[in-house]
Amino acid sequence: MERLLPLKNAVNLRELGEYPAAGGVIAPHKLLRSGSLSQLTVKEAEWLQDYGLKTVIDLRTDNEVAGSTDVVAPGVNWQQLSVYPFADVSANPAFNAHLAAMTDRRIDPMAEAYLRMLTDSHAIKVFQQVFALLLANDQPGESVLFHCAAGKDRTGMAAMMIEGALGVPEATIRQDYLLTNTVFFAASKVVAAALKPGASALVDKLNAHAAEAQCYVAVRDFITSEYGDWPQYVQAVLQLSASDLKQLRNLYVKRQ
Repeated sequence: MERLLPLKNAVNLRELGEYPAAGGVIAPHKLLRSGSLSQLTVKEAEWLQDYGLKTVIDLRTDNEVAGSTDVVAPGVNWQQLSVYPFADVSANPAFNAHLAAMTDRRIDPMAEAYLRMLTDSHAIKVFQQVFALLLANDQPGESVLFHCAAGKDRTGMAAMMIEGALGVPEATIRQDYLLTNTVFFAASKVVAAALKPGASALVDKLNAHAAEAQCYVAVRDFITSEYGDWPQYVQAVLQLSASDLKQLRNLYVKRQ
């Protein structure tokens, strides 16, 4: 199926349906990821609602939201769950071992931000709420869309967690993360407007980079070494129960 949805003023808007998952594929019209929705026209927002959009999860900060408010159709449930700022003063000392898995140490700060999203006490609470909203979206053909500014870092980490919990193969998770680069660096006034700097120093720093394969390596190494796999991470850290994980797969995986 078409991965990029055909909305001229969308930023990195993608359908996750039909990715292979545990026992089948991700169901179409259930999971969408994107960058900012602030550049959408009213008609495009209505098109998304007709597509099945019921809930928008905005992972951006208050300053980002104030400067680039999402355009959503009436009746769509919009929830802001800001991943930043991190609450814990310092990074986990264990990160150094996982950062060493990368070959390009110049992007250590970016990879460290990814690892902090997995371990910071505030970020963990945010992603717990993300999964709660996913579990509440229990009707067929009704979509949850999660996004940040570029649809790259915060959205990329959320996608890894969700896809991993659904049993998406590692190679596909990596491919989906890197797909951002196809659209992120294309010349586009829409992307430039969505990524206007100044709202968050950390966001500005991360948006200076592509979706980096080496960051994915650091995350994969951390999850594998510390937890074994994504399902064990979401149960141990995000505190999903075995029944929650089963229900999540029942809702979002089309059996084959």
